[in-house]
Amino acid sequence: MIKKYKGFIIFFYAFCAAALIAGAFADLQLDIALNSPENPVAVWFYYTGEIPCRLICPLAGAVLFYFCEKRVARAAGLLLEMGGSAYLGYYISKYFFTGDFKTAYGIVWGIGFGIVLLFVFKYINVPGEYKKILTALAVIGVAVMAVQLSLVECLKYLWGRVRFRDLLAAGSYDAFTAWYIPNGLNGNKSFPSGHTAGAAMSFLIMLFPAAFCKWERHARLCCAGAFIYTAIVGVTRLVMGAHYLSDIAMGAVIGFSCVLVGIKVFEKYVSKLCPAGAVGSGLPPSGSAVSY
Repeated sequence: MIKKYKGFIIFFYAFCAAALIAGAFADLQLDIALNSPENPVAVWFYYTGEIPCRLICPLAGAVLFYFCEKRVARAAGLLLEMGGSAYLGYYISKYFFTGDFKTAYGIVWGIGFGIVLLFVFKYINVPGEYKKILTALAVIGVAVMAVQLSLVECLKYLWGRVRFRDLLAAGSYDAFTAWYIPNGLNGNKSFPSGHTAGAAMSFLIMLFPAAFCKWERHARLCCAGAFIYTAIVGVTRLVMGAHYLSDIAMGAVIGFSCVLVGIKVFEKYVSKLCPAGAVGSGLPPSGSAVSY
């Protein structure tokens, strides 16, 4: 199934490698040229760029709650769905709510979102042979998200790179360091970009053409859509002065690589357990070629 995406995978890593090489020479100059923290598009994606990552737990929890047969798994799904929805509300409250009780309002909104999501899922008719696949995809999605978040946070603390906006606040570029030089634990968290890695969780949609025959013809669209979204979020992080080109390239690499591991896990351990005819063949649709 990974072979389905071979062309895109080569393109993606070559693109990010080029960005890292360019960043080694022009990170600071590029941020100076693009810096415009009041740009409305950049501000919007600052608020919403990580939404693909934040939606994983609510969606996966609803899938587990309705499609698992064991009560323990269903209970875990309900906790995951409601907990993830509450956290989504907390995340949104930082940007879209005001006042002394904005965090509480956000969490209440998130819980309400979770309840509505459960109500919607109740009326979604899913054939029995697909429930096992969707359950596996939900578990893989949560695992991919957890690994991505852990890697990004560990690298942020280890690298200790100063953000461009902090350089501006200090009135000097003296604290700037190249991306390949770790600075250790110092409280700075520019490298890699968490927003870009979170946006790269949109690449999880690539699991659907790998899992379902009817999605195979949408393989190119899944790749292109996720790539464009991740790239837009990444560029807006430069405009905001929050990251450098190398930061967003590494964030994208981490997110995308975690998704590829998830696809490989599905291919090796899950697809063999699914009903015949339900899982994608791993090949392009007949009569066409997938090219990138």
